[in-house]
Amino acid sequence: MTWEWLGPVTTAVVGVVGVAGTVLTAHLGRRHQLDAVRTQGAISVAVALAAEKRLVYARFLQLARAAFGEAGLLVDGGAAELMDEASLPPLPAGSKIKYTGRYRMGTPFAAAMSELNKCYDEVMIMGGDEIGSQATAVISALSGYVSGMQNVWDVNRVLGSAATAMHEDATRARA
Repeated sequence: MTWEWLGPVTTAVVGVVGVAGTVLTAHLGRRHQLDAVRTQGAISVAVALAAEKRLVYARFLQLARAAFGEAGLLVDGGAAELMDEASLPPLPAGSKIKYTGRYRMGTPFAAAMSELNKCYDEVMIMGGDEIGSQATAVISALSGYVSGMQNVWDVNRVLGSAATAMHEDATRARA
């Protein structure tokens, strides 16, 4: 009679442990699924952001190349106007630099720069300060080229540097 309770109690304990194990397994399974969904969502957002960056950066660089081409036509054609040199800082003695006007409004270069400036805001939003400074350097180099303060090689160097920085930013692995 003393051992009669052992069977039912053992069965009850095993049943409770089995139910607890099932509940714990279900809870951990749901938690794992939620973690997986969160991770997948973060990866999806990072992939979408990188794709959007590539599009914005590519558009900016295409517009910059188009503006550079128009600038070359403007400078080579002699269509840049002389600036009022009294309003500009004095050039060093013996300097071969000559100030010229940026461009006349209504020229293809002016239209290209207008489009480039519109895209600049998107680049600033997508890339932040680091990429924004690269985009600013591109716009400054183009303006400097048309105004006679920079040469073709300066513009090419700045464009190359900006393209490299934008590529690295768009392909950088996000944590």
